[in-house]
Amino acid sequence: MSWYSLDRASPLGKGRRAPAGSVTESELALRFAGYKRSVAGRYRSIAPEDVERVLAPGPMHVSTKIDGELWFLVLDGGDAALVSHNGKVLAGAVPLLDEARKTALPRVTRRTILAGELFAVSKGTRPRVGDVAQSMSGEENAAVARLGFHAFDLMDGGDAEAGDAADQEEYAPKLATLERLLEGGRRVRAIKTEVVTRSEDVTRLFSEWVEGGKAEGLIVRSSDGRINKVKPIFTLDAAVVGYTVRADAPDQTRSMLLALMRDDGRLQLIGQVGNLGTEDFRRELNKKLEALVCESRFRAASRTGALYRFVRPEIVVEVRMTDLQVDDSDGRPIPRMILEFESEEWRPVRRMAGISLIHPVLARVRDDKTVNAVDIRVSQVLERQPVQDLGATVEAPKFAASTLLRREVWTKPTKGLTAVRKLLVWKTNKETVDRRWPAYVVHWTDYSPGRLAPLKREVRLAPDEASAMQLAEAMVAKGVKKGWQPR
Repeated sequence: MSWYSLDRASPLGKGRRAPAGSVTESELALRFAGYKRSVAGRYRSIAPEDVERVLAPGPMHVSTKIDGELWFLVLDGGDAALVSHNGKVLAGAVPLLDEARKTALPRVTRRTILAGELFAVSKGTRPRVGDVAQSMSGEENAAVARLGFHAFDLMDGGDAEAGDAADQEEYAPKLATLERLLEGGRRVRAIKTEVVTRSEDVTRLFSEWVEGGKAEGLIVRSSDGRINKVKPIFTLDAAVVGYTVRADAPDQTRSMLLALMRDDGRLQLIGQVGNLGTEDFRRELNKKLEALVCESRFRAASRTGALYRFVRPEIVVEVRMTDLQVDDSDGRPIPRMILEFESEEWRPVRRMAGISLIHPVLARVRDDKTVNAVDIRVSQVLERQPVQDLGATVEAPKFAASTLLRREVWTKPTKGLTAVRKLLVWKTNKETVDRRWPAYVVHWTDYSPGRLAPLKREVRLAPDEASAMQLAEAMVAKGVKKGWQPR
């Protein structure tokens, strides 16, 4: 087994590297990242109880949802390899790739790319996504042999019968090609699929496959092109750390900001919930939260743009959701702020990989639980999804002081008053520690005491010193005219 990344613009197909004909590695990486954004990222999550209400009658391809990772099987140039959406490549002597070379490779007539779920077989239970990383973490034959791949989409190529199936919107010809290519495979197969016409049949398959312990959920492809993901509802117990109120009813809570406790005792934000129930309940909740308002050095805004009022971490709630998300549409971790509560004040520590809640609904206030390392533990997430460093102890990043590169002040008398204009240019010295910091900041202040709005500010960011100074010169040329005197 061998690993490398798609980070070079060279043709694949040499030695044990993933073959791709005339396509460069960088082109493949862009295409796979785009697939996750445009296809896999558009799945709509629905609850099992909503199936019959949401799904319209008509032909539907219902497939098992495997708890694995999105990977791509590339077949070309007499070889096979697996490539992830973020550019990792798995090649060489891997049992599932050996099987693909024997079964699928002789059937393809041109470069073929299949999208599917890479998973690890677990004895006595369905696959879990966390087992994939464990199976690929070393070279042990037993661990690597657990890996399997179930293809669910045809991106390129196919066999002699495929024609232009990969370019069609209709799913049936793609599935037929997958089944022919992977026929007879054990580790590498087409995704298990049934064609039904009624929502009641989807409910039946959910009971048989998901509640029966054979799959994580269902993927339902309708004839109109819509793709729905049906997964069991699950809950998290979380602490309430902030809230907003309704603009038209300030005595009612609009949304709450939630957090889970990490192993080091700090709380990490996981998102917000705005589906809270009746107006009477929102009023009752608002009274409780209003009494807990405290100071915070961190600011967070709701989806409507309202700033959250932070509260002491004393209320625990149970939240129902259809799913949780651990990366964005580009496959990058979702950053969530870690906070610590000291001396009646919230302080930000740093952002780390976290989660986002899909369709959260408040189930109840847990008066029987408190904010502690057991009741609102972060491992509630890890039991369902692996998140990098979610349980690790973290420290606040240490930032160097900013360097003031330029400071100039000008004044001008006007109607017996003094107007002031000031230019500041800083080098932050922080961009290498946290990429959210700019390298340089240019700040322009315009103070005119006789104006309706006396104080105006302009802040511009720059990637290097030359650009910063160019911005500064433009501000001076525009703002310092006749009558302004340097101080």
